[in-house]
Amino acid sequence: MCFTGLLACATPSRSTDTAAAAQNDSTPVQPCPTPPPGNPGDVLITANAEGKVHFSTTTVQVQAGQTVTFVSQVQQDRCIGVSGESLFKEGSQNPLLVPACQSASWTLRGKDPQGSHKLWSCPMSDCSKCNEPQGITETINGTLEVTGRGEN
Repeated sequence: MCFTGLLACATPSRSTDTAAAAQNDSTPVQPCPTPPPGNPGDVLITANAEGKVHFSTTTVQVQAGQTVTFVSQVQQDRCIGVSGESLFKEGSQNPLLVPACQSASWTLRGKDPQGSHKLWSCPMSDCSKCNEPQGITETINGTLEVTGRGEN
């Protein structure tokens, strides 16, 4: 699925448990009673029939200087991390707390943040307790692709 405009172009996930689900989640996750809607280009956090968390895409393509928004449609706080904190404008949190049934976003720096960066996730409300996983079974196996340079 590709969205027009400069904001983002997201490729559909290869819908497999190892690619899109956090493997270390032990308790089933329930969907939100009234899930917040997402906008084109947002990464949606959803739960499948078994209560495992999935992401609407595992590859997020975005231009430098733009914003990446994660929208939680599940009743679980999640921390989303990315390798390479130098990507973000000063003051951005990494990992980013996405509260249950809410949204949160990162704004990328406008200058020279091009490249591919690993995304990962953990089911916590305190992101300081999350560390970048070492094994693929613990990650969402996703990437944040910064595809162009911004102006600043």
